[in-house]
Amino acid sequence: MNAAAQVFQPSQTKTDVFWYPTTIAGISSVAPNGSSQINLDADSYFYCVALTCVTNIAGAAYTESTVPQPLIAIQIQDTGTGKYLMSGSILIPGMFGDGKRPYRFPRPRVFNPNSTINFTYDGSLLAAGTTYGVQLIMHGFKQYL
Repeated sequence: MNAAAQVFQPSQTKTDVFWYPTTIAGISSVAPNGSSQINLDADSYFYCVALTCVTNIAGAAYTESTVPQPLIAIQIQDTGTGKYLMSGSILIPGMFGDGKRPYRFPRPRVFNPNSTINFTYDGSLLAAGTTYGVQLIMHGFKQYL
């Protein structure tokens, strides 16, 4: 059955909540480009329901009121379908929430088993001397095969 045609049934016993993180360090005005990946497990479909981002500037501590908002654009590709999730790069704060206020999808985005999700970063808007570390987290649930 096609993953996109599947409908989630809350009563299914073969589901569990799950998080997939990916981290990249050293995005700066000197080295503005980078990439990271998430390799999905082969045992299940992954239904992504929300996205969050945790950012630091050169590993420095921050408080809840001083959370950095990175001027890093991102492009996301699902290799399971070959599709991009957007028509062009989007700044991270425009599509990722923080841990308390994640960006929630209007409906879950289904990823096929054993797919790779590619993240491409563009920090060309960063101010000189700024170096970010970024962890992106995909929240959702697995539906086991």
